[in-house]
Order: sequence, then structure tokens, then C-alpha cells
Amino acid sequence: MALAYEARGQSSADLMLHYSPKAQKDVVLTGQLQFLNFLTCEFDSKVRTVNYAPYTSIASAAGEPVASLIDAEIRMRDDTMVWRRLIHSEPDTADLVEDLRKAIGRGALAKVSAIEVLTFDELTVNPMRLRNAMRAIAWIAAARHWPLAELKRKVLALLERRRTATFDEVLALEEGPNRALVGAAVLDMLCNGVVRADLAEVPLHGLTQFHHVGDKEC
Repeated sequence: MALAYEARGQSSADLMLHYSPKAQKDVVLTGQLQFLNFLTCEFDSKVRTVNYAPYTSIASAAGEPVASLIDAEIRMRDDTMVWRRLIHSEPDTADLVEDLRKAIGRGALAKVSAIEVLTFDELTVNPMRLRNAMRAIAWIAAARHWPLAELKRKVLALLERRRTATFDEVLALEEGPNRALVGAAVLDMLCNGVVRADLAEVPLHGLTQFHHVGDKEC
């Protein structure tokens, strides 16, 4: 973070500092594409952890030319590794990307399962999902210093009894400031695939319904 801030003024992109629940630390994001990718990764329940500054680790394994192409190193919940490259629009002018795809699973790329290239249009295809991601991450970030395990157990117990619970009903599990903490708990569970809710098409609100991820009948 200190290096990124010391380098301010050397590029045309904005520099943003955000807390990442998936990385469990503050991360520095450079420019709009990185911010959009941040929202996409953090709200994706299939993503376990993300390295938003993978240059050093990739350079040591595959060399600096490869590292300069990759913007995020993503560990999925099925334990596969994805290297993600962000570009404003097609075509991708980096010839080395195709060479990387051919080398997946061998040598220095033995641990990599896929090379993804995402454009601005692909990252912004669902504005509602991005808006909900911003709200969910803000709730989780605000509760980062509080233990949420007991509150998550309360949410799961509610869903086991009711099968479906609205956001207002989840918040009603606690009183006072703890209402915000239980809200952060259920949103963290959503981002990690423990519960589910339809937040791809409608905004998060009091009547948003949450279900246990294993209950396919809801």
C-alpha cells in the first residue's frame, strides 16, 4: 500500500483503497477496471480468496513479462487457480496471452487452471449486481473488527426453522447496533456461498429473501 501511494502521480488512473473480505485486508486498486473486478470477485460466492496485486508472486514463478499481463490471482472454492487479465476492450493486443493459454497446467503454470480476459463491457454487464456488491462489501467492511460467528449461527438457525427469511427478519434477530452486525453476517454468508438471495436483478432491501444454499425448493 505504501509503495502504491508513493507512486501517485505516475499514471492517469485513480488510486483506491478498499477492504477486501476475500483477502481479509485492505487492498489498493488502480483504476476503474480493477475496481470493477474487485466488486465482481468479492460478490462471487465461487471465489475463495483473491490476490489483487499478484505481480511479485507471478514474476517469481513465471517471469516479469507474464506478471505484467495479470491483474488478479483468484483461488476458487473448488481449489482451482485462475489468472485474470483486465482490458478495456477487445482485441487483446498482448500476443503472450495466447501462449499462456497453451501453457496452462505445465511448468511454471502447473498450478493455473485458466487464464481469463475480461473487458469493461463484460465487467459491467449487470449494473444491479455491481450496486449490490458495493453495498454488501460496505456492510462487511464496517463489521471487520467484530466476531460474527455467533450471529451467523443465529441466521442459519432462523433459515432452518423458516427456510426463507427476509433481510428485515434477519436484522430483527438483534437489537440496537447489533442489527448492523447481523446484517453484515448474512451478507458475508451470501458472498461466501452459505446462503443465497436473488440480488442479480433487484436491489438489496428489507424484503430481500435469503435461503440456505442447500435448500433447492426455495
